[in-house]
Amino acid sequence: MNFLKTYTVATSHPDIYLVHWTNSTNRFKGTLKVRVTPEIQDRNIAAELSAMRHLLEHKAVLGNNLVGNAGSHLICSLGAIRKLRNGESDKSHLAPYANFLKTRFAGCPLSVEKRNDWFQNIEPEYADNLLVTGPHRETIVVNGLGEVAVTEHVLERFADRYLQEQASVQTAQNAWKKLCETAAHRSVREVTRNSLWTSSNHNKNGKQEGRYFLNPNKNLVMVVTDNPREGKRLVTTYPATRHFQAMPKAA
Repeated sequence: MNFLKTYTVATSHPDIYLVHWTNSTNRFKGTLKVRVTPEIQDRNIAAELSAMRHLLEHKAVLGNNLVGNAGSHLICSLGAIRKLRNGESDKSHLAPYANFLKTRFAGCPLSVEKRNDWFQNIEPEYADNLLVTGPHRETIVVNGLGEVAVTEHVLERFADRYLQEQASVQTAQNAWKKLCETAAHRSVREVTRNSLWTSSNHNKNGKQEGRYFLNPNKNLVMVVTDNPREGKRLVTTYPATRHFQAMPKAA
């Protein structure tokens, strides 16, 4: 079994935390010196969540291109992280920091451990610095468009519609893999919805209609919105109907 264990320690500076980590049963591996900007609330929780994501996705300490699965165990030091993962927390401002645990790494078991003897009085193999100014988006690539953010809600709806035949223990990890494959497939192209009512209804409510991307092999439409504050986001997926047609080619 692979595992990543983290433990967060406050320092004399209110914005700086040390996040110790290991992926080994017999040695302490490293420390991240995490600076969290003052405007962020609950900085110790944001620090450990950001460190976990950094280690998993950027340092790839459990392997390249890892997708959450039952064989990769995450062990953190703060119970608030488990509450955020389970949707039991009242700290909604931290939900974006935990999004990676509910999307790409939703298939990983997560537990809390308060023991700290594994790093006491031991020099780490290496240390690193991490600056946290806000949460990072969890993204996939849509062919012809690029990176778009994905939320837990979208991933759950995708799994409900397309992975019903799979055992629930496999759903979390397979939903992410299947959505990535579906969105990035070379057959994906932008289409338009052939409905004047839909466009006028969006305009009337002051909303910009999303862009539609079709995977014809899966008969699946992906709806992407874009705004300056949130960037490109995948907001829903659903089966294609006759109301969609190819975008007109440029003259």
